[in-house]
Parts: sequence; structure tokens; C-alpha cells
Amino acid sequence: MSMAEESSMRREVASAYVAAAARIGSWLVISALVYRCLGSAEFAVLALMRGTLGFLNYITVGVAPATIRLLAQAHQRKARVEIPDESCGVLSYYTPEEKPQSVRAIYTNAFLIAAAAAAIGLVLVIAYATWFDVLHDVPSGQRGAGLVVGLMGAGVLLRLLSDPAGAVLQTSGGIEEDNKLVSGAEMSWAVLVGVIFLSRGDWQHVGIVAVMYCLSGAMLLGLRRQAARRRVGPLRPDWRLLNEQILGKLLRFGGLVAAAQLADFLYAPAMYILINRLMSVSGVAMYAPAVQIDSALLLLVGGLAAVILPKSALAHAAGDAAAVKRYYVKGTLVSLAVLIGGAATAWGLSPWIFPLWLGNPMEATRAILPLVLIHTVVGGSSAVGRSVLLAAGKVKAFTIAALAGGAANVILGFVFVRYLGWGLPGIVLATIIAVTARCAIWMPWYTWRVVRRGIELEWKEEAAPIGA
Repeated sequence: MSMAEESSMRREVASAYVAAAARIGSWLVISALVYRCLGSAEFAVLALMRGTLGFLNYITVGVAPATIRLLAQAHQRKARVEIPDESCGVLSYYTPEEKPQSVRAIYTNAFLIAAAAAAIGLVLVIAYATWFDVLHDVPSGQRGAGLVVGLMGAGVLLRLLSDPAGAVLQTSGGIEEDNKLVSGAEMSWAVLVGVIFLSRGDWQHVGIVAVMYCLSGAMLLGLRRQAARRRVGPLRPDWRLLNEQILGKLLRFGGLVAAAQLADFLYAPAMYILINRLMSVSGVAMYAPAVQIDSALLLLVGGLAAVILPKSALAHAAGDAAAVKRYYVKGTLVSLAVLIGGAATAWGLSPWIFPLWLGNPMEATRAILPLVLIHTVVGGSSAVGRSVLLAAGKVKAFTIAALAGGAANVILGFVFVRYLGWGLPGIVLATIIAVTARCAIWMPWYTWRVVRRGIELEWKEEAAPIGA
């Protein structure tokens, strides 16, 4: 890797960390404002909404990583069929009009999947909002919870609709730019809500949080599409480019990714529901701050993993096994070091963090925080391995392991609380067991086996132009 490439990657990783910090920082600011201005009950319900609405991330059937993989293959295919030669110029199997078409075709098909998923998601959000008061223990006196759920859900869906354009950016040299756009959208959400809440007017209501979340999602969608057009040309979906082959590849690969992502819902969001139903809504208020610290630390390594996904996909498509190995080994070691340092810092500062953040020492939360930080370090250290496996297309075994771990987490959590009476420590212990088995034992073994054996390219399949 040249010095220029190393410098570029450092900037991309730094921008990913900024995006990660903006994502978790915006929620930390919002939660602090809601907790301080509206009370712990409103905070608990908002945390419950945000956690359970995570199911919307699965309805897009993994369109973002699937699009990144197909675009990386398309870029590498062009590089293989455009061979510079001093004597005969450039040998190309594409006309100038066809070159951008593969990118447009992949984008069009990916956007179709995202749009269809968003329509389905909107129906689910409306249903969930209608039945929210029935499904969950909502404190009496709280009004308009259904509308807030609907607006928060719309904000999630708008962000998901922007993912195909984000994939185009990330595979066309715009990783840093895409991260800046994500950062701006998240920070704008926090700033707008902060200005309204701190003005101490009549607008202090949890509904304002949802409205601004929806508006920031719309802003991200527009800016991502505009930036992608600047890099690759017109990106308006052309329905004449709908292609059964591309749709099939996106759905097959993305469907497995989505199934693996379902395991994420089987951790904190499912635990919110278990605590709410088996304990109380106050238990959610005690558990949620620890999970937010966990999320903050995971986003620190998530930034690195987000950069390694498109980088590894492009290296894999080029058959550069050495680069994939380098990304995995160095990335995993850096992730582990960052997580250990972050976890130690969070625990050491926790006596000051909670009073400063929430205006409450949160003794019950501090009691379970060390256990939460254990599964944070163990689980987060596998983030880079996940990116490498997805980039290499090794998604089936990863999906099975992720679902098995998530299911084990829910079962163990239910048993520990319902039958053993271990309360919140039992919830966290269940997660430690599930995460250790999947991320500390199986994941390193399988990922290293894939990396060590090298990359097997299906040259004949990839040689055919996508969308032909």
C-alpha cells in the first residue's frame, strides 16, 4: 500500500469515527434532554421505541452490503476488460454508453428493493404505532405515543432509502464524503432538538424529537443522492434497467445479511421487551443507559469496520488475498485495543458520567455496567471479521451462527429472569454467554480459516457484464 493510499485510508477511518461519534453522540444528547426535561418515564418509553424500531433495519434484506459487493465486482470487471496497451491503446468490451450502465443498473435494482421494503416497513410502523400502548407497558398520562412511533419509524425508513446511494459513494472513492453526510444528518438532529428544548418554550415534547429525526433522515437521503450523482453521473432510477439477475443476486446475498442482522434485534431490543414484560418499565430505564454506553463503544469499532467493508470488497474482487488478510488482522487488533481502552475509561468515569449526563448517579445501572462492558469488548472485537466475511461473500455460515447466538441470548435471558430470578444481572449474563460463544470462539476460527485459505474468485461468472 502506497503512502497516498495509507493517508487516504486514515482519513476515511477518521471520518468513519466521526460519523460513529455523531450517531451515538446525537442520541446521548437527545436522551439527556428528554431525561432531564421530561423525566425518566418519557426517557424509558423513547428508549423502548428506538430499540424496538430496530426491526426496520431487517426489512431492506441487507441491500446496503449487497449493493457494495456487486458494485465492487462491477468496478473490478471494468478494470479487467480495459487493458492499457502502448501498441493498440485500450481493449474494452464496453461502449462508452455501457460503462456507467452497470452502476446505474445495480443502483436502480437496489433502490427498487429499498423502496419496496420501505413501503412494507411503513405499513408495519403504522400497525406497531396503533398497537404500541397494548403491546407495551406505557405509563398512564402519556399521550400521543403512537404518533411518535410513526415519526421515528419514518426517520429510520428514510435513512434506509439512502443506503443505495451511500453504497455508490463508498465504492467510487467517496467513503469520506459519505461519512461526512451521515455525521451532518445526525448532528443536525441533536442540534435542532437541543435548540428547541433549551428555549424552554411550549415545544418541550418527545414528539419534537421524532419530527426532527424524520427531517434529518430526509436530508440525508437528498444529500447522498446528490453526492453520488456528482461522482458517477445521473442516478435517477431507470426502470428499464430492472434486471432479474441483479435482483436475484441482491436478494440472495442481502437476504442472508438481513437474517444475520436479525440477531441484533435478539440482543438489546429483545431484552427491553423481556425487562418490560417480566420486570417493569423502570427496569428499562436502568438497563437503557448501560446499553447506550455499550452502543457508543461499539460504534467506535463500527467506524473502522464500515471502512473495511468496501475496501475488502474491492480487494476481494481484485483477487488481492494479501490485502484482505492485512485488513482483518490489523483491524481486529486495533478494534480490540480500542474497546479495552474505551471500556476501562467508561467504567472509571461512570461515577461522574451518569450524574453529568442524566442528573442521577444511576447506582443500579452502574452495578451491571462491568458485565455489559465484558460483552461489549468480546462482541465488538468481531466487527472487522464480519466486514471481511461479507466482503468475501462468506455469509451463509455467519448468518447461521448469528441467529443461533441471538436465539440463545433470548432463551437464556428469559430463563435467568423468569425462573432463576436474577433480574438485570441475569439479562446481561445471558448476553455474555451468547456473545462469547459466537464472537470469541467461533468467529475468529472461521474468519481466519477463510482468510488463510485465500480468495477463490469465480472468474467466469464475474466476467459477464452485470445487467447484460
